[in-house]
Amino acid sequence: MKFSFADYAFPSSVGNYRIDMGRRLRIEEYQGKVGLDDLKEIVRAVAADPDWSPKHNGLVDFTHAELELSSNDVLRLALMLRQDRHRSQGWLAFVVNNSVAYGVVRMLGYWSRNTERMRIFQKREEAEKWLERHRDKAPPAFRETFTASPEPALLAAV
Repeated sequence: MKFSFADYAFPSSVGNYRIDMGRRLRIEEYQGKVGLDDLKEIVRAVAADPDWSPKHNGLVDFTHAELELSSNDVLRLALMLRQDRHRSQGWLAFVVNNSVAYGVVRMLGYWSRNTERMRIFQKREEAEKWLERHRDKAPPAFRETFTASPEPALLAAV
């Protein structure tokens, strides 16, 4: 199993990520007080990692974090996550241990338009099991439909 590691760029590290290529999974872990700049920096680092693929599923663990985000901060992060270079197409599992983090993640899912492909859990084991069950299934909005070559009659009409 190959892991790719990257550490948070600032000395007061509040988060890190790793990419598990075998499971096609991006794992983000946060601890301490986490603000918008902290989250944006990790998002940028993941998108710049050569091992990352938008098709990877994501596990974001906030169990040891205290989220310090206003609703405006959540909206800004959501808009960033909707940009193509940062957009994930896989399933997303968030692990939280308090109602504030739960509310923040719900807002983030709504504003980033990810509610159909994300779940929020209280235990990391449950999140990992859910992601494993969905490992080979594409989320509804990203399923590629097979289309056969156009019929000759349709080609003639165009």
